[in-house]
Amino acid sequence: MRKPIFSLLVLAFTTNILISQDMPRVPGDKPRLIVVAVVDQMRFDYLYKFDNYFTEDGFKKLVNEGTVCKNAHHNYMLTQQLPGYVTIMSGAEPSSHGLVSDKWVSRVNNKIIEAGVDPKVKALNAHGKDLYFSPRNLRTSFFSDELSLSNNGRSKIISIALDGNVAALAGGHTADDAYWFDHGNGNWITSTFYRDSLPKWVNQFNDKKLSDVYLDRKWMPLQPQKEVEDSGKFTIKKFMHNLVNLKRLTNNYRVLKRTPFGNKLTKDFAISAIVNDSLGKDNYTDVLVVGFNAPGYINQKNGPMSDEIADTYQRLDRDIAHFLSFLDAEIGNEKVLFLLTADRGTGYTPEYLEQNGIPSGEFDHKKMMAVLKAYLNVIYGKGNWIQNYSAKQIYLNHQLIEDAKENLPEMQERIAGFLIQFSGISDAIPASVMQKSSFMEGVNYQMQNSYHRQRSGDIIINLEPGWIEQTDKKVLQNSGYNYDVHVPLIWYGWKMPRLTLYREIETSDIAATLSEFLEIAPPNGSSGNVIEELLGR
Repeated sequence: MRKPIFSLLVLAFTTNILISQDMPRVPGDKPRLIVVAVVDQMRFDYLYKFDNYFTEDGFKKLVNEGTVCKNAHHNYMLTQQLPGYVTIMSGAEPSSHGLVSDKWVSRVNNKIIEAGVDPKVKALNAHGKDLYFSPRNLRTSFFSDELSLSNNGRSKIISIALDGNVAALAGGHTADDAYWFDHGNGNWITSTFYRDSLPKWVNQFNDKKLSDVYLDRKWMPLQPQKEVEDSGKFTIKKFMHNLVNLKRLTNNYRVLKRTPFGNKLTKDFAISAIVNDSLGKDNYTDVLVVGFNAPGYINQKNGPMSDEIADTYQRLDRDIAHFLSFLDAEIGNEKVLFLLTADRGTGYTPEYLEQNGIPSGEFDHKKMMAVLKAYLNVIYGKGNWIQNYSAKQIYLNHQLIEDAKENLPEMQERIAGFLIQFSGISDAIPASVMQKSSFMEGVNYQMQNSYHRQRSGDIIINLEPGWIEQTDKKVLQNSGYNYDVHVPLIWYGWKMPRLTLYREIETSDIAATLSEFLEIAPPNGSSGNVIEELLGR
């Protein structure tokens, strides 16, 4: 009797396998895992400009099988790295969430405050300097915070990025962990804000020395001078960067951030975090934020028309393809909501624009400040009337102005009127105007969304289109013009329809929409709207 019974068991087991393979994979009421992938300084048109170099399983898969928002924008003027990440996760504008820029000036001691830096915490096992980060400077909640509050912390929330300020701030207040890259030793670290020691799996990952592996090579095009039909597509030419020599010259791992292998290392670590922290494995939705910071560094060094940036996105396409394949195998696409967007876009270099007859220029803010100081000394008498300057913002010395019994709003307006005489300046708005007015559209509306009374300057400057501040970088964002605010936004996986949306969508809508999916309260400072098309409405 044993043989028939055994045969029946084998038949039943085989039948179950065949049935399970044929069964449709139905998404649940809520995604098991939300992955928010943010690429630094990715222009929307890169999805199409470089598509002749893309595989079918990376960016093209997202575009062809997901919902593509073709008209997604940040809705504020000072488009910098950290305001972008925080707006995406909070659904609030900088005027509410408080990160008006990557750094601002303290009114108390006139010192520069870097948004993610926290001297009250310590970096764990760090070799590099100034790697202590936390989210303490955030002023509003994230959708991930609201998710954690709704289920008493049962959802796991993890943030990963090469840049520590991004990792700490993008995770929000309630993140279980945030990890960033130590340029001193090539390892992934965190701070005492999150835990007292690194998890065993992180130490094991660091022991693999992947940073050394990725820097022990020459960076050359993946497909140099690929044959492309005459369609105006970008063609990558030859270049070579000896990463071994560059690492030896700097005596640290910082160069990895400036290569596409920084993306690969970030992706590798994100996959390890999903496996070791069992993300997406229970009925409580988990959140993973992944910041791909390397494209931003490469863009600012080489420019958006460089062969290096084209090769970077070709390689990032492969990394995205591997990531998506892993998520499907490990958790299932029907259980994972994958979102791709950018912290901001980027404009062309002034040099490239001028070569093509388009007005542009580099604005010398140091020269402007010298002339302005001389002007104020003539008008108000000799004194340090200006406290500081940072990222198109002029901070006045309020104590001196009060002691001299001068009228602050009048001084702000006088300075704004003086500044518009400089070549390259389109407009200058005094803080007094932003405090008393309520703009509904245009550049003044964007400026107001970037203004926070406790952290912003007394006058905010707007440059002409195509102009950037003079620095050692090829390009510099920080404007409200289309090239800086227009970003990709793709929703893929769990319940997401194959759809293209052409209407205007703001990045603040992301958190509101995710909150609706999760049936939780939106973040407490959110001003975004739900993207109803994603709900089938």
